[in-house]
Amino acid sequence: MSFKDIVGQEKAIKILKKSVKENRISSSYIFVGNKGVGKKLTALEFYKAMNCLNINKNNEACDNCEVCSKINRQYCPDLKIIKPIKDLIKIEQIRELRKDIEIKPFENKKEIYIIDQAEQMTLEASNCLLKTIEEPPDYAVIILICLKLDPLLLTIISRCQIINFRLISSLQIKKLLLNKINNLKEERAELISKLAQGSIGKAFSLLSDNEYFNQREKLLEHLSTIFPGKYDPHIFINIEKMITEIDRMEEILEIIISWYRDILMIKKLGIQKNIINSDRLEVISEISRNYPLKILMDILDYSEQIQEYLKKNVNKHLVLERLYLKMVGLEYCLK
Repeated sequence: MSFKDIVGQEKAIKILKKSVKENRISSSYIFVGNKGVGKKLTALEFYKAMNCLNINKNNEACDNCEVCSKINRQYCPDLKIIKPIKDLIKIEQIRELRKDIEIKPFENKKEIYIIDQAEQMTLEASNCLLKTIEEPPDYAVIILICLKLDPLLLTIISRCQIINFRLISSLQIKKLLLNKINNLKEERAELISKLAQGSIGKAFSLLSDNEYFNQREKLLEHLSTIFPGKYDPHIFINIEKMITEIDRMEEILEIIISWYRDILMIKKLGIQKNIINSDRLEVISEISRNYPLKILMDILDYSEQIQEYLKKNVNKHLVLERLYLKMVGLEYCLK
């Protein structure tokens, strides 16, 4: 693995390689971007480039020396990765980091602390980390990996170099899948690249996730029968058909959002190129004729609210019942 194997993050990698070339590596970074776009891989490649014994003229690690080999295997005493425990990074974990960081590297020029899902730090953990970021030792690098900056303390953000990671185009994902996976049909690669919505990690996980595709098939079959004004006395029983697997609620909601986003794209812009559910284009085009823009916008706005509700453990059935009412336009009929 090397920088050149990381797809779609040329800008971020250019910044990091330049810092290696000029020996101007910051003590603290924030790698921010969607899940599965290469943030952690880039952090590891960056660390290899800092310490590689045979770095090449392009400021990339050789991937063969002892240092690179140990980092690849994550069997390096100077590499520490901190992850949430039960969805939280607690102050005890950061206190351990502060204790470790006082000790100089065992083997390499630099030691690195990668805080994965940094937005999961408690307030106490964040304040504890701030003390280290304010006065870091010159041999240490801290990289915070997160989806968004908002949950992080402003005082931490202001002291870190921010590296943005963008979504990967579906075309790039499709090419990667076809190059990496033997006997993968182009139509399958096309669909997965769209469903991945910019995440290479998600694309590769979908390849073998038959449960996801079974769930998607059932859900889209049901959604394709829903129209404004078309509802029956069993409206709430139909909710159960949508919740075929309550434990995968986030995925169910993503499928619903992608469905109505596609309908909106066809309805408002007449655009087919960027449709996510490309295997259902004909049905989506037909349904778009039946939905007023106002209802589509309302469905999508409420779906985004549900994503926040789910983080707060609200009743899943209740929020989906209201979503269903919006799908069939019943709320408008009652106004």
